Amino acid sequence: MVVLGSLYQLGPSPIPPTISSSSNSNLSRTQKSILTRRRTVLLGQTLLATSLLHFFDPIHSPPSLSPAIALQQQDELQLEEDRIVQIFQETSPSVVFIKDLEIDKSLNTSEEEVLLREDNSTKIEGTGSGFIWDKFGHIVTNYHVVSKLITDTSGLQRCKVYLVDEKGTGFYREGKIVGYDPAYDLAVLKVDIEGYKLKPVVVGTSGDLHVGQSCFAIGNPYGYENTLTTGVVSGLGREIPSPNGSAIRGAIQTDAAINAGNSGGPLIDSYGHVIGVNTATFTRKGTGVSSGVNFAIPIDTVVRTVPYLIVYGTPYSNRF
Repeated sequence: MVVLGSLYQLGPSPIPPTISSSSNSNLSRTQKSILTRRRTVLLGQTLLATSLLHFFDPIHSPPSLSPAIALQQQDELQLEEDRIVQIFQETSPSVVFIKDLEIDKSLNTSEEEVLLREDNSTKIEGTGSGFIWDKFGHIVTNYHVVSKLITDTSGLQRCKVYLVDEKGTGFYREGKIVGYDPAYDLAVLKVDIEGYKLKPVVVGTSGDLHVGQSCFAIGNPYGYENTLTTGVVSGLGREIPSPNGSAIRGAIQTDAAINAGNSGGPLIDSYGHVIGVNTATFTRKGTGVSSGVNFAIPIDTVVRTVPYLIVYGTPYSNRF
């Protein structure tokens, strides 16, 4: 480099023999001072050259992380994974799998046998999700998941609910309609839990949510039970259509995958608290595939609505 070309060897200047000892001493000090300044200049030029070579070296690679930092990052990733696993393990027993069935009344078999077999005597009309609201067997889900049972006039529609108790024992029961509110796409089922103890969900809040925070959806997309999908809160205060044609305001938008069968399942936060009920998704035209724009009914709305459905069977607004 050009900087290196400025380095040259310095030699002492010759001293005239006619100069006195005193002058000679002064001149010697002057020469030493000049030499010191030149050495300083040379040292500065050398350091500058070294820095420039280090900066412009095309094959120079950044220093690798120290083993301690690499281990710390690995531990943080492991802790994050363990946290998500724990959230799923603690919440999934509170999530149920719902099947809409149409039974064949011409068969001389009991309804219990029909529900158990699910053979040619039954027709699966659809599947969905829900979650355990309390220890008394109340299940919260979407209205559109059980709408055929609600509007059935033939007496052939049944709702089969698969649950897990506190001990992890799986069982199924027939779900009976307790109340529903199509304006918010919500419905409450009741199952007989004799001999079992259920684990209700932990209800959170949705009024203090922020865009960007993590969230998780648990449900049964396409019949695959206990499926976990992850994402973030993508938007708040959205407006989506309800089954009765009105608008559900304040919906939560998320990119956590929600597909057919997820409807009625819980949307939970990083603490495992339910912050919404998964209800809708935009799909790519002609594919049925989720576009990543999904919605959930905020839990604050659910908390205001469900108690009235359990007690009165109808929404608060319909009682007056």
